[in-house]
Amino acid sequence: MSGNNADVVIIGAGIIGCAAARALAAEGLDVLVLERSRVAAESSGAAAGILAPRVHATEGAMFPLAMASHARFAPLVAELRDETGLGVEYARTGVYDLAHDEAREELLRDKVRWLRELGHDVAWHDQPAVLLAERAVSPTARGGFFDADAFQVNPPRLTTAIAQSAARRGARFKFGLDVVGISGSGGRATAVRTTAGDFDAAHVVLAAGAWTARCGEWLGINIPVFPAKGQILTVAAVPPPLHAVVFGLDAYLLPRLDGTVVVGATVENTGYDKVTTASGVAWLLNTLAALCPDLADAPIDRIWTGLRPGSPDDLPIIGTAPGWENITIATGHHRNGIMLTPITTQIVADLVLRGATDVEGASDVTPLRLTSA
Repeated sequence: MSGNNADVVIIGAGIIGCAAARALAAEGLDVLVLERSRVAAESSGAAAGILAPRVHATEGAMFPLAMASHARFAPLVAELRDETGLGVEYARTGVYDLAHDEAREELLRDKVRWLRELGHDVAWHDQPAVLLAERAVSPTARGGFFDADAFQVNPPRLTTAIAQSAARRGARFKFGLDVVGISGSGGRATAVRTTAGDFDAAHVVLAAGAWTARCGEWLGINIPVFPAKGQILTVAAVPPPLHAVVFGLDAYLLPRLDGTVVVGATVENTGYDKVTTASGVAWLLNTLAALCPDLADAPIDRIWTGLRPGSPDDLPIIGTAPGWENITIATGHHRNGIMLTPITTQIVADLVLRGATDVEGASDVTPLRLTSA
């Protein structure tokens, strides 16, 4: 097709948009990704990269999707290395979710119970066992949920590798333009309008993260996605006193391969404000000291802010846009965008290629919750 035409136009070069481009280009489609800034400019570049679906598990809709996605990471990482030569710091770390009060202990013990009943190899470790494995953890912890099958990845590097792979498969990227609308009639989109002109499309994928609600306004539907601000920082530690990822006190500590420890993250409803604040950073540092006293005096390495694409029920919104047969929505992943990328990619590719998907759990995250604007 010509430069202003494509089989599929994808709005957004975050990890979801880039991964969808990679999958669809592999199927022989001409794919064009439109991005106002750069690859992984927003949430995908700000994420921590913890791959621990059992920690976030509830007996609800998203768990089957998360586990299916988790199983796809190792082959994805291997493919990316083969295709691009890029490493993405994918490594097994294990994860603890610590209880500091009786109510939290009861909740985590119950999670261990029902996960084990489903066949998952997780465990409850009492305080001595936790402190034996992670000597730097505060002894105020009563014990913790433990899962050895947890990993980490570097999200900016992963997104870059996926974008490079997509380009090698034939996907095209255009940067530095703003999307200002979508043209169409009779329930079919025909073009994506931008500040650099119109791009004709046989199919459109909305993967604009926290900004996807604006796309809904163009289509006459309400996409209930909003920016969930997260402040995050790293401290330097050589060597890091932790081995596993540690959750507790509504925060997490992630020991990276480079010797830094990620401390995250706040959850704030402040609109599109990305300013780091004294109160947010103070909360992170105080929680760091409470979880791991050995890091209380560690030098600060970096502080930043990201805007997660939140949704009212914390579930992603993936599916065909109501009233539009050739527009697919993939947004609302909140804290789980990196973890859910492989399975989201499969759902999006299925919808674009054949209009339906048989991925288990996909029916729970389709845009049935959307309403007319």
